[in-house]
Amino acid sequence: MSESNSVKKNYSTVIILALIIALGYTGYLISTLNKENHQINKELSNLLFENNEMNQILINEDALNASKTESLKDNLKLMLFSYDSLEKNNTISLDSINKQKLKIMSLMKKVDKLNSKSNRDWRKIFSLKKEAETLRGIMKGYIHTIDSLNTLNINLSNSLTEKSNSLSKVSKQNKEIKKENNDLAKKVALGAVLQSANVTVSAIRIRSSGSQSETTRASKTNMVKGCFTLLENKLTLSGDKTIYIRVIDQDNKTLSSADPILIENAEGTNIEVSSKRVVNYQNENMDICIYHEIIGGVTVGKFKVEVYNDGYIIGESSFALR
Repeated sequence: MSESNSVKKNYSTVIILALIIALGYTGYLISTLNKENHQINKELSNLLFENNEMNQILINEDALNASKTESLKDNLKLMLFSYDSLEKNNTISLDSINKQKLKIMSLMKKVDKLNSKSNRDWRKIFSLKKEAETLRGIMKGYIHTIDSLNTLNINLSNSLTEKSNSLSKVSKQNKEIKKENNDLAKKVALGAVLQSANVTVSAIRIRSSGSQSETTRASKTNMVKGCFTLLENKLTLSGDKTIYIRVIDQDNKTLSSADPILIENAEGTNIEVSSKRVVNYQNENMDICIYHEIIGGVTVGKFKVEVYNDGYIIGESSFALR
């Protein structure tokens, strides 16, 4: 009996000791938590104090006030409008502008959220103002870049205009030079054209014996004879030259040959001539005659004779038949 009581007594002692230890540890934990809580409350109080102190400093320094928070919002709206205007200019990347616009809209939401509170956190508002100033600085950089590029474009445009004017001037000068060269070439070409002198024309009668004599009667005329002197010309090339005569009656009709001859005159028009002769010209005076055989007879009247070389009339004369 006494042994059983002794065991029970020892067991109770152990339980009591365990409870004492548990209560002691619990008390320790409670004390530690109270200390940490007190420290946290103290730090929170310090932060609130510092925040209130900063707000008061900002208010006393007139860095921010209620009207200025509204002004901040208005400035953000104006800045957003300015960024919208930048979109129309292709000089700046549209992606970069859109990113800045999103930041502005985010700041505007933060300002609205802060304004809705009864006690405004001036520190956060001041921070928002600084962010807004940063965005404005970025926008000014964009504007400066655009202005610089616009100035560059204007300078390039002016340079292109000057070069265009210079090219136009050079082109005009080239045209004038080309015209002068063409005129000179024409003068040289004209200078190279053969000229004739002492052009005489007569009607020829061919008798049955084969002898020839001049006549003034249309009924007896078998040929027209044109004689002239090709003048000395050192500008033209020597060699074979084709000389044409054109006999024109009073009705302005050309007396044709058996095989009609067409040439192009200096004006580029095709005309019919009467006869031709190829001579070897050596840049010296040369006397020649060209005969045109009458086909079908001629009428009474006055006749005109033109001498041609290379499309140009180089001599003229006339005769009459009765």
